[in-house]
Amino acid sequence: MSNYVFKPFHETYRIITFTMIAAMIYPNPATEKRRLIYIGLMLLSVIPLAFMIVTEMYEFFMASDLNNTIRHSTVIGPFIGGFVKVALMYYKRRQANELVSEINRDHLAYNVLKGEDREIAASSIRNCQIYCELGWTLIVMSCGLSFPVIAILLNIHSFTFKLDSTKHMIHDINNPFTDDPEDRFESPFFEIMFVYTFFSSFIYIINYVGYDGFFGLCINHACLKMKLYCRALEDAMRSDSRRHEKIVAVIQEQRRTYEYIALIQDTFNIWLGLIYVATMIQMCTCMYHIVQSFNIDVRYIIFVISIIHIYLPCRYAANLKCMAAETPTLIYCCGWESVSDLRIKRMMPFMVARSQVIVEITAFNMFAFDMELFVWIMKTSYSMFTLMRS
Repeated sequence: MSNYVFKPFHETYRIITFTMIAAMIYPNPATEKRRLIYIGLMLLSVIPLAFMIVTEMYEFFMASDLNNTIRHSTVIGPFIGGFVKVALMYYKRRQANELVSEINRDHLAYNVLKGEDREIAASSIRNCQIYCELGWTLIVMSCGLSFPVIAILLNIHSFTFKLDSTKHMIHDINNPFTDDPEDRFESPFFEIMFVYTFFSSFIYIINYVGYDGFFGLCINHACLKMKLYCRALEDAMRSDSRRHEKIVAVIQEQRRTYEYIALIQDTFNIWLGLIYVATMIQMCTCMYHIVQSFNIDVRYIIFVISIIHIYLPCRYAANLKCMAAETPTLIYCCGWESVSDLRIKRMMPFMVARSQVIVEITAFNMFAFDMELFVWIMKTSYSMFTLMRS
């Protein structure tokens, strides 16, 4: 770790950067107009599928077929949610660009760190690459690819081992041009819809990997900033030369850190509010569909497990809250009592007072994201599920 070279955001987190670029949400000011055009083209490419699913879902709802209504809603809800992320990221593109710029600035500064400070920074970035980037990508892919992979395997098994072979769609959608539901397996409608829904699965993956992964990276970077400026304060207190100058630099870094956290809040608070509501509904409807179906559908079981991704933003926000609550103690224990300079002693109460302000990431600027909220969401989802069954 002592020889670790800190690189810019796009070189450090290549998977997140790639998916953000593919989803048209990477906040590059030079590509704003092009991204707007590509976003429009992407929307046009999926509108027919969304229209078909919503129309069929409405027909099932009017026919009081709740099971099929939920079957469609569990797919179309997150799919549309992915494009809501794209719209929100474009709307908050300047704030997101400032977040990336701050990470790039800090990574450049970390290259001059030495000893344990450098190891702490390198270890934090490595953990982000493993958990926030690679781990999150695998979770989303397991969900997004479960539908096409299972459909492909079922088709291979059916046409290889069965005399009376049956076709399996990635997501069952009736042919809107006929009245017979079995016509959805006729050529070329079946083949076209199979490729179309496969393409849509990849759009789902890139939309969720990039946006949510970026949120986790930003939160963890804020925790790292707090940890490092507390250590910098300890080093300044032990230093005999330029002590006042170093402490002023720590205060400036503390101010930048809280501004950075405010940017995270501004960039993501709308989306956090949406997933707060959507997750409760999605958990409830998926469990209902699994219980009410005549056979166990592995795809929806995977969907239920992956929906618990609400755990990750709750965990990230809780970690930030805990780190912020710990900083007053770290500042107080920096060794200021052994310094005779009155100017420095007069600075300390202001640093401690600022760090005692509660730091929370909130949804809609109302609901604080933490582990208590996660438990509450799980309980509420189960209560709604019980109510639907009754």
